[in-house]
Amino acid sequence: LSGCVAGVLRGEAPATLPEDVVDAQQYFVGKALLPYAEQLEKAEDKMIELPYALYGAQTELTKRIVETSNTDGNVAVLGGIQINTPPGFTDYFMPLSFDMHNGKGELQKQLWS
Repeated sequence: LSGCVAGVLRGEAPATLPEDVVDAQQYFVGKALLPYAEQLEKAEDKMIELPYALYGAQTELTKRIVETSNTDGNVAVLGGIQINTPPGFTDYFMPLSFDMHNGKGELQKQLWS
């Protein structure tokens, strides 16, 4: 993913929407990473920076979803990075944010950050 994003930053044409629905998810993830192209390009270790860029992109998407939820109640959003490990080891979740929003998507309280 970071290679595709770096290519667009260098002026290469971005990927086009694939016809195969299985490939569509990868396309949309790559497109969501484009605003993070410079961040990824400047990173000392792109494989360490990539999950943080993905977290940022997913946070923006989650914010859009919550803003359009129009619920009467509150919405709690836990955000972080899933850390996959080799077989035989326990995977980890590294929480980075835990926020409470009202039904309009407005941040009410940072429960943890």
